[in-house]
Amino acid sequence: MIKKITIILLLCSFSYLNAQDTTATQLNWKHGGLAGLNFSNVGLSNWAGGGSDMISITGVTNLFAVYKTDNMTWDNTLDLGYGVVKQGSEDLRKSDDRLIFLSKLGYNATSKLLYTALLDFRTQFDLGYDYSKADPNTGSALLISDFMSPAYLNLGLGMNYRPDDYWQFFLSAISNRLIIVLNEELSNQGAYGVNPGEKVFSQLGASANIIFQKDIFDNVNFRSRLNLFSAYNRFTSVVVTSETALNMKVNSFINASFNLDVIYDDKVSILRNDGTRGPSTQIRHVIGIGIAYKFGHDRETK
Repeated sequence: MIKKITIILLLCSFSYLNAQDTTATQLNWKHGGLAGLNFSNVGLSNWAGGGSDMISITGVTNLFAVYKTDNMTWDNTLDLGYGVVKQGSEDLRKSDDRLIFLSKLGYNATSKLLYTALLDFRTQFDLGYDYSKADPNTGSALLISDFMSPAYLNLGLGMNYRPDDYWQFFLSAISNRLIIVLNEELSNQGAYGVNPGEKVFSQLGASANIIFQKDIFDNVNFRSRLNLFSAYNRFTSVVVTSETALNMKVNSFINASFNLDVIYDDKVSILRNDGTRGPSTQIRHVIGIGIAYKFGHDRETK
């Protein structure tokens, strides 16, 4: 439990330290972000309708840094999130866990089109378990993920089209997607598409990346990313990842948020609702109300 709470506090501390540097930012740099803590609680006492007590806390940090000159743009985004929930007599379990870093380095071909190199990295902080299954050796919940297990690294060279301050369209015919599983136990199982006993699986293919971010109303920010990858040796199979976030600032301290993540990867075997196992669309949504702090520049500012 201490480890999980420490991760949440570190997310908030990292954002605070980042905010302190804003006044010293050089002219070509623009950076900022949003940090928040969301809370939820249900308490029951002699409740005739039944149910169980529940408490949850989630820390979220979204940071960006953009370096821009007359002929070059370097755009970086870091999304961090970690949440825990305790329901009834159950042990503390994580409800959110993400680390996503996206970096684009582009040189102007025209005023709106850039020759671009992309780096997309994503993993998680903590151990993940399937609580519906028991480990045959220990009898405890079955371990299914860990830090850097899996991790996904996509490197691509292509063109990035920016028609305005809000949209970005990236297309690459030369992309390398790495699936990384460093946990020995998961690696030996061949989890997440790596060959059993190996820690890295490499695929060469084509990729696309679409980003939209804008303050659609006063104090309401909408951000969405869609990533597509298709390996050349399995070109009809497309890996899809999508992240959508809506943040609504109620006042100086209170914030409401909605996050939706969608993933499809046919190399990842999922236990479906009908009891069968195989590739399936993964969906996660998080609705939260809590405290938030926005700092630095607006994301769409040039």
